Amino acid sequence: MLPIAKSAQSFKEDKTVTLNSVALNSYQERRQHPRFSVKLPLDYWQTPEVIQGGLVANISETGLLIYCVHKIQTGTILGIRVYLSIDNRLDCIEGKAKIVWMNLHREKDWKGYRYGVFIMQMPPNYQDRLMKYILTLQKEESSSNRKRPSDRL
Repeated sequence: MLPIAKSAQSFKEDKTVTLNSVALNSYQERRQHPRFSVKLPLDYWQTPEVIQGGLVANISETGLLIYCVHKIQTGTILGIRVYLSIDNRLDCIEGKAKIVWMNLHREKDWKGYRYGVFIMQMPPNYQDRLMKYILTLQKEESSSNRKRPSDRL
């Protein structure tokens, strides 16, 4: 879970304010599965005849954060294919997903859309690949968070 700030800059007044402790204690993480930041290529389609591309920015057991240039309505069901690198070989997972939320996203030289995607269906062999990939991400994250004895000074 992300740390919650105990103070914030007030937009109405030019000063730092202390946040209400009730508000701090009432925050609950709604996600059931941890998200891992990634940069993975994505194919998606509403019909198999028209396949479009995007980028997966984070991944979990049940969802994705994706970026693409095409506008897709919330509630749309898509076929998805995410390309993974597992054990130094290229692999993919496929399934059906639903657009849960969307917003416009702009960066320096890029304009497109950002989507929250819920994975609705995935064949068991692809579920196994996804879980193996997530376990790899968990191991990488935990090993990068460990401090070496020389770092504790």
